Amino acid sequence: MLFAMSFLIVQSSFAQSKTITGRVTSSDDGTALPGVSVVVKGTANGASTDGDGKYTIQAAPGSVLVYTFIGMLSQERTVGVDNTIDVVLKSDAKALEEVVVTGFNIAQEQKSINYAVQSVSGKALEETRQQNVVNALQGKVAGVNIISSGGGAGEGASIVIRGGSSIDGDNQPLFVIDGIPVDNSSFQESTAPGAGSGFNGLLGRSVGSSNRAGDLNPDDIASITVLKGPAAAALYGLRAGNGAVIITTKKGVAGQTSVSYNAMFSFDQVNRLPEVQSVYKQGTNGVYDPTTRRSWGPKFLEGEPVYDNIGEFFQTGFKMNHSLSVSGGSEKTNFYISANHLDQGGVVPETEYEKNSVRVAGTSKFNDYLSFDGSANYLQTSGKRALQGPGLFGGTGGFLVSIFNWPLNDNMADWQNPDGSRRRLLESVTGDIDNPYFTVNKNPQTDRVERMIGNVGVTIDPTDWLKINYRLGSDVYTERTESVRSPGTSLINNQQGGLAVTVNQFQQYTSNFVVTADKDITEKIGVGLVLGNTVEQTETKGVDYLGLIFQNPDFVGLNNTTNRSVIQRNSLRRLIGAFGRVSFDYDNFLFLELQGRNDWSSTLPVKNRSFAYGSASLGYVFTEHLPLGSSSFLKFGKFNVSYAQVGKDSPPYRVSSPLTNNTFLGGGFRNNFFGGNPELKPETKASFETGLDFNFSKNNLRFNLTYYQDRTIDQIIAPRLSQASGFILQYVNGGTVENRGIEAVLSGTAIQKGDFAWDVVANFSRNRSEVVSIPYPLTEIYQSDSWIVGFARGSVFQGSSLSALGAMQYERAPDGQLIIGATGYPTFVDQKFTYAGDRAPDFTLQITNTFNYNNLSLSFLTDIRKGGVVVNGNEAALVSSGLSNRTLDRYKKAVFPGVVAVTGADGKVSYVPNTREVELTESYYRNIMSVVGSDFIEDASWIRLRYVTLAYSLPTKFFGKIPFKNVELNATGRNLILLTKYSGSDPETAAAGSGVRGGGSGGFDYGSVPGTKGVDLGIKLSF
Repeated sequence: MLFAMSFLIVQSSFAQSKTITGRVTSSDDGTALPGVSVVVKGTANGASTDGDGKYTIQAAPGSVLVYTFIGMLSQERTVGVDNTIDVVLKSDAKALEEVVVTGFNIAQEQKSINYAVQSVSGKALEETRQQNVVNALQGKVAGVNIISSGGGAGEGASIVIRGGSSIDGDNQPLFVIDGIPVDNSSFQESTAPGAGSGFNGLLGRSVGSSNRAGDLNPDDIASITVLKGPAAAALYGLRAGNGAVIITTKKGVAGQTSVSYNAMFSFDQVNRLPEVQSVYKQGTNGVYDPTTRRSWGPKFLEGEPVYDNIGEFFQTGFKMNHSLSVSGGSEKTNFYISANHLDQGGVVPETEYEKNSVRVAGTSKFNDYLSFDGSANYLQTSGKRALQGPGLFGGTGGFLVSIFNWPLNDNMADWQNPDGSRRRLLESVTGDIDNPYFTVNKNPQTDRVERMIGNVGVTIDPTDWLKINYRLGSDVYTERTESVRSPGTSLINNQQGGLAVTVNQFQQYTSNFVVTADKDITEKIGVGLVLGNTVEQTETKGVDYLGLIFQNPDFVGLNNTTNRSVIQRNSLRRLIGAFGRVSFDYDNFLFLELQGRNDWSSTLPVKNRSFAYGSASLGYVFTEHLPLGSSSFLKFGKFNVSYAQVGKDSPPYRVSSPLTNNTFLGGGFRNNFFGGNPELKPETKASFETGLDFNFSKNNLRFNLTYYQDRTIDQIIAPRLSQASGFILQYVNGGTVENRGIEAVLSGTAIQKGDFAWDVVANFSRNRSEVVSIPYPLTEIYQSDSWIVGFARGSVFQGSSLSALGAMQYERAPDGQLIIGATGYPTFVDQKFTYAGDRAPDFTLQITNTFNYNNLSLSFLTDIRKGGVVVNGNEAALVSSGLSNRTLDRYKKAVFPGVVAVTGADGKVSYVPNTREVELTESYYRNIMSVVGSDFIEDASWIRLRYVTLAYSLPTKFFGKIPFKNVELNATGRNLILLTKYSGSDPETAAAGSGVRGGGSGGFDYGSVPGTKGVDLGIKLSF
């Protein structure tokens, strides 16, 4: 109806209109202003100025033309007898102030914010050519650590701000779109009583699942603001205890309807693959043995075929992305419509990812006091992935681990017999491991998500200083994952086939009521006030289905299975918050802000579910009191300090102990693994932050320096108990984590001369976390989901960092030397895990340079990471199988450097140098070297060219009579250069997926899809 009415109005006006032409220039220097919106007031009839500032529009005598341009004061001109109207626009000093959207769609001037926030424009995100919004933020924000799960099609990424604070909780920030929180979880193992991987074999670490923020269409995003500390995120409450990512989407603008089309075609290859030895073939102890997969046999004879099973397995991935958007409107009403389609084939055969998005947004202003806005975004994603990690009924891993256990004298690609049946390397079904080609063709892991994100809001502006807004939003999706095990698979208990299906339904509804006031009460004193209430309800419903033994081996379906089981899961969580903020501005140089919030959480005991917290911050613009002349290099300087507290509640159903079916001892119910705790109270995080902000050289360059320190107490964790207690895990409050760090950001235009401009953004960050205490008598708390390599896992120890690594290590004497056993080999204690390093970097530095000359643009991001460790689990698998180059010294004699412990007659232990010579046998490599983490923990430092983008906009003269506003051709290279000492594929990896709690799964390289490098070719059209 809106479009029809607008069309009729436009046609009516055309019946009595005439052609108006003119030119729009700037009052500052008289130059032409391209892109100025010229609209006939009250209608949808509009035009835009061209590169010379000229415009043409149809308008009737007596109608009013409205001229608007970003950073300029709008003007209105009445159409008279003249057919030419030239306009000069003046700069709007207030509009030129940098504005940042912080909480609940509230925009603040940058200089009035007293804590660390950092914004990224939609254009900067677009330059990365990443289709996952989280990956697009890599290197763009100081203090933000983003780790991709791998190089597979549609794989997810985790994001942690300032190192995280929870030992056993989720450390990822809250995602907010246009004021409404949305979900960014990843598929995880079911925690329902009796469910989990023991039921259906599905784990988050079994496949490279996507994170839900990856569903979004990056082309819909106008900007992203990252709120880093509790002071910045206090208004959003406990869900923003780890910071917040505030996404502002594109909206329609008044003027002529514009259409934009963006197409991109991409090619990907595996970045690096491990080198393997091609000297020894299948066998054991130097003798050929067809009953083993290992490569400990004799040497290849001259002329014998040696197959490149690793290199030949991977393929070139292809991706195409198409985005279309239409926007426009009048002064009263605007609209934005977009559609996106992404189709990606992975570097692993038979893997793929597809994403589709349709979004509609609009704003309607009824009068000067009342306006409505809303948006609806339908998103659909689907993926076909390869089994890659452990978790399937004791399975040792997926396709990559199988490759690392395949001897090079056998052609792995020959996986089928002439009759189409599976060709086995070993005759023993239970002793064999699935051929990788069988895995990707016959045992696919598929997922499909259908999602709707929407919000509608009404705004009342009774005065120019008061605004009342109510907004209702929803995030609803259904996620269906399937894991197929075809008959003939070697997976334990699945040799006759099986199918696991998990269906998750997620519903989140949010109601926000916010009142804002901003008024100057005297000539020098301004006061701002925010009062609000928020109500959130999150409900998840899930069903896990399992069917085993296919009756018809050629048909996949639950009804085709003999043994079927089902488990149902339900979860409901409610959160109510009341918040307020009052700010004072004295003479535009002193800014004081106080914030407070009280939350009521349904997941905590009644006596502890209500808790309050708040923040206070002060900013002082000291340059207002310095004798700086107009020629001074320093134009703006500010000092700020803030202190904040924020609470974090527990996941649902941690208060009472859930029951599960007792299927073995007479029926009925029994206690589940998790013991509840009716005394649980929220985690509390307190943060101190101080910073300096400088603007140099006519505001072209900005430098920001921030120091922060935070402390989180009353950690909600679930340590293991004695099973005599009736439980395995018990939720308790205990433990303290501290973070402290420094962030530095340099941004702006370094050089501006004529048609040439050089823009730079440099982000430096250093964070040190420390687990100050953990509950007695615990000595280690580890995340099971990050225990993907037998000798290493994500652990915390008292005094270690939150992202510490626990590993089995060789025993050492007090002076650090290896202790050599009586047999002459190094000694270790099996299943004894000790601190083995920090997976977090010492510091990171990312520099984005953008050069513009006329219509040509070149942008590239250099990413530097210093320090941190990574576990090369892939190399450990290669050592065990005999394919590693490290095993080329097999059967040689060696004396291990170290000492032998000698116990004297008095019982005292002394150490003497080892002199015993031993042989480097297969048993040493497999049973000592490959099961001790010390030999596979490496430096994770790197220098990488994350992307380089070259874009060229064709001159308008090329278009002729074609009504194009812009045609841009672009090319991007991703990860083309990687300099690192790491011997594996890529030290940037999270092998257990992006949804692992606590310290996450970053720094484990085992079984996941290797990182990729690629090239993107694109074209953008607008008219």
